Parts: sequence; C-alpha cells; structure tokens
Amino acid sequence: MQQYLIAIALITVGGILAPVIRKHRDVSNIVGAGSAIIGALLALLPVLKVLFSGADFPVLLLSLPLGEASLKLDAVSAFFALPVLVLLPVTALFSGAVSRQEKYGADGYWFFFNTLGAAMLLLLIAANGVVFLVAWEIMSVAAFFLITHRDEIATARSAGWKFLIASHIGTAALMLLFALLAASSGSLEFSQFAVAHFTTGMGSLAFFLALFGFGVKVGLLPLHVWMPDSYTYADAPVSALLSGAMSKMGFYGLLRVLMLLPAPAASWGWVLVIGGLLTGIFAMITALAQSDLKKVISYSSMENAGIILMAIGCSALAMSWKQPLIAGIAMVGALLHVLNHSVCKGLLFLGSGAVSWGLGTRKLELMGGLAKKMPFTAVCFAIASAAISGLPPFNNFVSEFIIFIAGLQTATIEDPAALLLAAIVLAGLALIGGLAVATFARTFGLVFLGASRHDKKQEINEITPLVRAPFIILMLLVGVLTVASPWLLKPIHAVALLIMKDHAGISATASPVEFLQQPIIMVVQFSLALLVLVIAGWQIRQRFFSEGDRSDRMTWDCGYAEPDARIQYTSSSFSQTIVDLFSAIIRPYKHGEKVSGLFPQHASFRTDAPDSFLRYLFIPLFGLVDRGLRPFRALQHGRLHLYICYVAITLLVLLIWKVVVL
Repeated sequence: MQQYLIAIALITVGGILAPVIRKHRDVSNIVGAGSAIIGALLALLPVLKVLFSGADFPVLLLSLPLGEASLKLDAVSAFFALPVLVLLPVTALFSGAVSRQEKYGADGYWFFFNTLGAAMLLLLIAANGVVFLVAWEIMSVAAFFLITHRDEIATARSAGWKFLIASHIGTAALMLLFALLAASSGSLEFSQFAVAHFTTGMGSLAFFLALFGFGVKVGLLPLHVWMPDSYTYADAPVSALLSGAMSKMGFYGLLRVLMLLPAPAASWGWVLVIGGLLTGIFAMITALAQSDLKKVISYSSMENAGIILMAIGCSALAMSWKQPLIAGIAMVGALLHVLNHSVCKGLLFLGSGAVSWGLGTRKLELMGGLAKKMPFTAVCFAIASAAISGLPPFNNFVSEFIIFIAGLQTATIEDPAALLLAAIVLAGLALIGGLAVATFARTFGLVFLGASRHDKKQEINEITPLVRAPFIILMLLVGVLTVASPWLLKPIHAVALLIMKDHAGISATASPVEFLQQPIIMVVQFSLALLVLVIAGWQIRQRFFSEGDRSDRMTWDCGYAEPDARIQYTSSSFSQTIVDLFSAIIRPYKHGEKVSGLFPQHASFRTDAPDSFLRYLFIPLFGLVDRGLRPFRALQHGRLHLYICYVAITLLVLLIWKVVVL
C-alpha cells in the first residue's frame, strides 16, 4: 500500500515540477512523462499482488471532523486500477514522443495530465465519502483543463464547459448520495455504510442517485451529451485516457455503491439492462451518421458502456432471482469487457491522432488511401477496429461471448421475465454488434482504403519509431487479453464475488470459471487457427500466384478506366441506408441534391447528424432555465461592497433563524 501511495506522490510531484521548468521544454516533457510512466509502473506491483492474492491493504490517512478518512486497496480497486495503470504510461509516452510538434511542454499540460492520473488512483482507494468526492472533483477539474488545452479553438472550449457542467450536475447527485448514506449509518466511512440497515425505499433512492451521478461519467443515455464533443476536441492521448480510464471510474463508483447497499432489487437490474440497450443502439446509429473520425470513436465508447451496463443489469436481475451461476457469468463478462474496451479504445484514439496529425483534418470526406502512406497505422487501426467491433478472435469478442452465454443461460429459466431478459440481451448484443461492424468497416474503408481524397500536394509521413511504441504496447495487450482470457477468468471471478458479496447465495462453489473456460478456449483456438490460415493463404497467393504488376493494363472499365475519389463512397452515402432506417431517432440534416435524371448535372449530397438529445432536449431545457434565471442577473452587477452586504444579510438571517429555532 505504501508503494501505491508513493506512486501517487511521484506522479503528482512530476506534474508540479514540469510546468515550473517549462522554459527547458525537453526537460519538462521528460519530467512530466517520466513521472507518469515510473509512477504507474510502481503502482502496478501492489495492484497485481492484491488482484492475484485477494489480500487488501487498509491504511488510516488522517482524522477529519466528520470521522476518520481511510484508504483501502482491495481486489475491486486493484482491478479498476489496471486501465489507469495501462493507459496513463502509454498516453504519457505518446504525448512525450510528439511533444516537439505539440505544445505539451510549454504550459500546464503535464500538471493537469498527471493530476488526472493521480486523482483516479486516489479515487480507487478512497474508503471515505469525503476523500472519494474530493478525488472525484479533482479528477473532473483536471479533465476539464485537458479538454480545453486547445483553448484557441472555440469548439474545444465549448466541449470543456459542457463537460464541466455535466460533471458538476453528477457530483451534486453524488453529494446527496453520500449524505443519505451518512445519515443512515452515522458515518462517512464505507465500512459503516456496508453494515448499516437500509429500507427498501432508501436503498432504491441511493441506487438511482448513484446511477445518475456515475452515469454521467459512463455516458448513460441521455446523460452522455458531454462525451462526444469532449473526446473529439481533446488531443488524442487525452481522449484515450478519458475514454479508456476516466469513464471506467463511473463503473467503479456504481459497483462500489452496489457493494454497500442491500441485495439489488429487480427494478434496478431492469433499469440497467434497458438503459444499456438503448445507450448502445443509439450510440451506434448516431456514429454511422458522423463525418468526424474522432466523433465516430467517441460514440463507440458510449456503445461499449451500454454493453457493460446490460451485463451488470443482467447480473443484478440474476441475483434478485437467486441464480448465482448466471449472476457470476454476467458480472465476469462485464468486468472483462471493461478491461478489453480500455485497451482497444486507447489504440483507436491514438490511431485517430496519428491520422489527423498526418492529414491536418479529422473529416472522413477528406481521407482515403492512407494505407499506402501509413501502413503501420493502418494495421494498428484495423486490429483495433476488428477488436472493438467484437469480431473473433479478438479480446472484445471473448467478453461479449461471455455476456452472450449469460443471456443463453437466462433463457433456461422457466419464467417470462427471464425469457424477456434473455431476448433483450441476445438481440441487443446482435444488433449493437452488427451496427459496430458496419460503423468500423465504413470508418476503416473511408480512411485507409480506396483513392485519396486529400490534397495530393500534401506530404504524408508515417509516425516515427518512438511514437510507434505506444501502439505496439497496446497491440501486444490486445493479443495477451485474447490468448490469456481463459486463465484471467479466475482472478476476475474473485473480483466479481467481492462485488456480489453473499447476494443470492453467491459463493466460490457457484463458480462460472469451469463452465466458461473450455468453450472460450475452443472458440479462441478455432478463430486464431482460421485467422492464421487466411493470412497464410493470402501470403501464398501474393508470392506464388500473383501475375506481377498489372497497373499498366486496362481493366473492363464499364464506364471508367481508372478509380477516382469522385466515384467512391462518401461517409454519408456508405451509411445512408441504415441512417434512413433510423432517421426518426437521429433526425439527420440533409444538404444538397441527390443525383437524378438520365444526364445529371453537377450535384452534391451529404448528411449530418448532431446529437438528438442535445438538439431536442438539453438545448431547449437550458434555454428555458436561462430565461427563468434572467431576472436574477441584476444581482450580478460587479459591485464588491454590495456582494459583502448580501453575505452579511444572509448571515444575519441565519443567526435569527438559529435563535428562533433554539
């Protein structure tokens, strides 16, 4: 535990020193990135020890007026520390490697970057409501400054403020949650929350406050409106850290609260399942209509959050139905998907950063043919796209396969509610997975395949060897999580047992590990063998059956002799059929005129789909609030002596009220 705290201190001190020595830019970058990398590696040792041994290390930090503030590193904290300890050093290495082209060492970037990492690590070991909220707020504020790091860009500033407002609304719900738990237990210590007696109504109120407060960070529909813009307009390493690590703090908080509450009610599980289903479907159909590369990946983060919420909801329902095996399978699938998504999403966002920096744009309409110019980036992006889409044999497929098995097992229960749950989980995974495959097939094809749409005079270079290091690390982790997934089930199941406690008779004897191991081994082995055969067949064809360069031979042109960007699918045309199918939900804007007639003249057509909830719910709602608060602007006049007068009047009123009450 001391080593973990030393790591947090090292990361924090490095973040403080980096801007102090910003005049020496190279040294500043080395200090900022180096402290994050070394600190993360230092914290990884106690985390792995706790995760594989099951021990936990409590330590008393200090005494507060409301009670002792304690820290505790248990298996749940250790598991959720893994995404942070993977992505923090990887993104720090990426930021340091591109720092000569970016302004990372010239301002407070490293201070807020390291503060974000340290705050997440502190949050995970907080065993006191006050410490938890302080770490949560530090994390949110640091993320705000990282999102607005490009403060010269109006859209980045707007995205940052949107994130900050949403975060504080969620934090308000968490403050009410911990106040409620403290009032019922007489303490702000998590250990006291766990032994307190909560009525059914009190437990449900606490759960829904937690779902709202943590759902903001997770991206639960309709609390997601801050997410797409924040991930899009932040720099690529920041987007990777926010999506892969910070959003997982929302899942950690939700599961931690479930550990402190009584056995989950069936209504809690249904809300999570339906909310996750709607979140995943909405995210993918909206992503298909986007023309910004990073915004597509941002909505994909929301889609995977929906899958995880569905799995947690399935586990909660199984616990309420006294079905320990199904509850364990679903929770193991949810936890494994948390880890898998972190790695894949980090690789995708870094890949998008390499593409956008190489081209100077994120617009899909201006890309194409980059596989020839950036082959390494293309391979990395292809692997990440296949993995995030849940295609075999990659790691995301394994976790989604486990959730699918939980749905199949639910169908064996002779109960209409169980059959409904099975239908939702199975059909939801199939629909979300199909939309994800369509989304990333479209994205990879538009970016890397076909003819180039960008300015031919622009020189495009592959990323340098140092910048490739984070990509290689994340690709290796994708491979490790794929091949080693059957043997990771045991420690992950131990974490799941700790989360589920003794609800529904959950115990080590109801282990899904033996139930899952053999099917997963068989599926992964078969998929890997098939993949190897396909690659080997392609290589044999290229080496022995290729007829050489045929670029000088004319093909049967059927109207054209040479491929041209003007006759390729655009981002709008590729997904037009699916977008039209769901147009009642995403309400796309359509610009231009479609091609018509036997001899069409010049025509252009594109679609754009701003977030429906932002457009039709939040903008009108905040406009209404603004009009309601407009009369009070007269009180904000900038006269300091009148502000002091307001404070004095307020104190006088409170004093009179106190005297009258006593």
